[in-house]
Amino acid sequence: MYISKSFFSRSQQGESPMARLRRLRWPILAIIFIVTAFTLLSHVRQPFEIPIEQSFEEPDEEYSSEPTEPPLRDPIDQPLRKPVEQPTPAISPPPDDAAWTFDAKRDSLNYGLSDSQCENAFPDLYQELDRARDFLLNQNKRVRESDVHVDAKKDYTGLSHGEFHVMISNGELYVIKEKKGEPDRSRGLAALASMYRAINAIPDPRSLPNVEFVMDIEDRAAKGEKNEERIRWTWARDEDNEWLWIMPDFDGWSYPDDGVGSYVQFREDVMEVEAEYPDGWDDKEDKLCWRGSLTVNRKLRTALLEASKGYDWSDVEAIDWHNRSNIMAMKDFCRFKYVAHTEGNSWSGRLRYLQNCESVPIIHKLNYIFHYQPLLKDSGPHQNYVKVGRDWSDLKAQMDGLVADPDRARRIAKESTRVFRDRYLTPAAEACYWRRMIRNWRAVMDFEPRRYETNKDGVKVRRGVSWERFAFRQDKSFEHGFWESDSGDTNEAV
Repeated sequence: MYISKSFFSRSQQGESPMARLRRLRWPILAIIFIVTAFTLLSHVRQPFEIPIEQSFEEPDEEYSSEPTEPPLRDPIDQPLRKPVEQPTPAISPPPDDAAWTFDAKRDSLNYGLSDSQCENAFPDLYQELDRARDFLLNQNKRVRESDVHVDAKKDYTGLSHGEFHVMISNGELYVIKEKKGEPDRSRGLAALASMYRAINAIPDPRSLPNVEFVMDIEDRAAKGEKNEERIRWTWARDEDNEWLWIMPDFDGWSYPDDGVGSYVQFREDVMEVEAEYPDGWDDKEDKLCWRGSLTVNRKLRTALLEASKGYDWSDVEAIDWHNRSNIMAMKDFCRFKYVAHTEGNSWSGRLRYLQNCESVPIIHKLNYIFHYQPLLKDSGPHQNYVKVGRDWSDLKAQMDGLVADPDRARRIAKESTRVFRDRYLTPAAEACYWRRMIRNWRAVMDFEPRRYETNKDGVKVRRGVSWERFAFRQDKSFEHGFWESDSGDTNEAV
């Protein structure tokens, strides 16, 4: 602080020491305050100052193309200072995937497994998808934009099928159009919900390719069609029709009947039933169980009734829909050592439920192929079911053999649960299948889905309705305090 000479000269003329001290007290206090503050602040770091030892900048020598010495390493051979990382290709698996193995208790509900984890856990799941892709490529067939549309009335000789025209773009699920038909649309909604879950379970849904396709939700997607080369996503295909692409059936989300509920809930119910048997399969009822309707596939199902009638090992009955006295909860089939499966209009979703039981599946020769059918093995060390003829004429011989050799029967039951319940029919496996289906379909497309279209009035609009909106669409909705109907054609997803 600057104090002039005149100040001191005046203060020295006739002033007492006390008066002089009083005159100087404020300048002195100011000097003391400034010195103290400067001393303290010199040791305080600025609020956003990064310490040199914690800086995100690496020392210059880390970026040298010719380092003078290797980085120091800790006892487990890991660099103490992380080297500069190079960009990793998108197809490379996460570093921990190589050592990862599927564990049913831990991973069965993990819908977001990586691609490499899906391959590791379910290597044999995608046979039907790869067949469908390779078939089209071998035919030199590419799916054009003009191929992807719901059927017109003229395309059929009978009842039209329920269909959904679907697009996945930038990781989002859209419904372009819905066509009502056979059967109830709840099946399609269930499949779309399962697909949506599989898409959004992965860290970046945008990593999936953009695709556009049509789902046919009828049991027999090929019945009544006029175009033999019609390509659709469907629940099952006749073994002679190679054009159809098989998706997981709607039961993987939820069966429409409240007595079954969601697939995840059903699996929990089954585990509670299985826990009632301390010795597992050996404690269960020593019979073959079946319940079903004779209104579908009557000839085949009636043959089962006849072939099993009067035997001690038989608990086979047709459902009496009038008094409903012999209807069983789906989980209760797991109380039997043997469970019979029959096709319905085409495939039957019953099988996935039966294969969640630690029981021996008895299955006739199948005419329809579903998404995991290539995993069925009727012989060899990994046999997981017992095959009989479609007329069931060899059922007695097969059952007599199983009852006489419980060790063999037990091995088949355990192999069935190992392959299906504890691996390939887990919800995690289904999510992997959906994503593989999307990728395989993209491999046969020859167009890029359009996210926008131009209306007749020249306005550019998005195509379709997002799944988030479509999921709760209905003929009438309560909006803004009054009832209002959805506008437009009821067949349009707008």
